[in-house]
Amino acid sequence: MAVLGLALPACSKSTSSSSSSSTSAVSTTVTTATAGGTTTSVPGTTMTTAVTPNCTFTQLSVAATSNSGMGHIGVVLAFKNTSAQTCKLTGYPGVAGLNAAGHQAIQAIRTLNGYTGGVPTGQSPPVVTLTTGQSASARIEGTDVPIGNATSCPTYPKLLVTPPNTTQSVTIDMSMVGCSPVQVHPVVPGTSGSIIR
Repeated sequence: MAVLGLALPACSKSTSSSSSSSTSAVSTTVTTATAGGTTTSVPGTTMTTAVTPNCTFTQLSVAATSNSGMGHIGVVLAFKNTSAQTCKLTGYPGVAGLNAAGHQAIQAIRTLNGYTGGVPTGQSPPVVTLTTGQSASARIEGTDVPIGNATSCPTYPKLLVTPPNTTQSVTIDMSMVGCSPVQVHPVVPGTSGSIIR
């Protein structure tokens, strides 16, 4: 009568890292004993998980284009990966409206979406992986229609923009009108600043 044995040796785990990503691999081997006393080893499945790092400020260029209409003032921010390494962006950029003296006057409110687009209600901000030359984008919006008895609205001649998950900022030479609170939406893939169809 043949006796079959199943032996699972301890898993080996190795981790390597570089400046652009880290990889962990787990490999298993299944060993079986046959009736004749010989041993056969069958390699198991090797699973590799790559971890993409967040984009750093120095990996990105920041540009802005106007996207306005029907009393709504919109700006699309584009974050382009100019480095040789793949990285990711997720969440909200920091956006401040600057006054004529170059000082911060307001901070944009973080919202999933608004009149000009953004991320659909109920969804989480996406994780956008950027290879060299690819872009993610986000929308800023406000209104230029005075509210109540107001006859004019504050205008912020420049914007201070901080890419998501970074601490350095760039000044964008584009104005924003703030009749209503200025909003900023999460980064999404591509250059439109919106994934709402």
